[in-house]
Amino acid sequence: MLHARDRIAKSLIAYCGTRWPNATADYAFRIFSRTARPRGRVLAGGMPEGMEPLMLQTPSGLVATWHLPAEHPDGRKALLVHGWNSRSLHLLALAKSLNEQGIDAVLVDLPGHGASTGRHLHLGKGIAAVDAAWRHYGPFDTFIGHSFGGAVALNAALGSAMCIPARRPDTLVMIAAPNSMPAFFRWFGRRAGLPQAAQAALERKVLTILGQSLDLFVASDQLKDYDRPVLVVHDMDDTDVLYADALRMARAGRHVALHTTSGLGHRRVLKDPGVHAAVCDHVRGAARPDQPLALVEDCA
Repeated sequence: MLHARDRIAKSLIAYCGTRWPNATADYAFRIFSRTARPRGRVLAGGMPEGMEPLMLQTPSGLVATWHLPAEHPDGRKALLVHGWNSRSLHLLALAKSLNEQGIDAVLVDLPGHGASTGRHLHLGKGIAAVDAAWRHYGPFDTFIGHSFGGAVALNAALGSAMCIPARRPDTLVMIAAPNSMPAFFRWFGRRAGLPQAAQAALERKVLTILGQSLDLFVASDQLKDYDRPVLVVHDMDDTDVLYADALRMARAGRHVALHTTSGLGHRRVLKDPGVHAAVCDHVRGAARPDQPLALVEDCA
């Protein structure tokens, strides 16, 4: 049941969205893309003492990056991208596991997170951050993205943003990543109480920012056109991004492998040794699907 203030806010949004749909959509998008963080940046992004970020310039501000070289490098390099309301620190354990396998790791704080500047994040800003890391450290052999970072990594590889070239690594890893951006936008619209005209204007913001319709940002469709090995990692007990999203992505083709866990949820999956091993094997070219295709089709 909604509190009185929530009912009042929804009524106000419904009224304004009917009278002034474009202005209401602009306001809703600012709320939608605003990151939850303390005023000011998190010094050093919460990383261990002695680790200092290299700041890279993007059109929307500075993004913090960390380079973790392997002690005995094999020539491979991975870019790790965190999720919404997260930061590079949460991927540090995975980065160290990659280092142990001879893989250099670069971590990036997305805009509005960790040690990076800004208070807003959307897919376009995330792609620009990946592009900045590619231009400074790249090329990369693999992108590894968690949650929203998985969507960022996929769309950076596909070149989904206007004026930013595709940065296509040899392999891609998507951990607990959402399948459908349209579904996410429409969930937000329902929660905010946007009327139909304002919802349509909100979705057109994606066309303005990225140059493509929102309906094209469905990973299970996008992956059909991605001709390189992809590993999808997901926990069956994830309540933030449902396991069904991973099953849909796994149906994109035989180039997509699915690694399933249970009991870890959305965030602890990042620290699981079994997940680390699966990711390292995939980056080194030894990944295999762990789910029969028939099971994927039955459950999606």
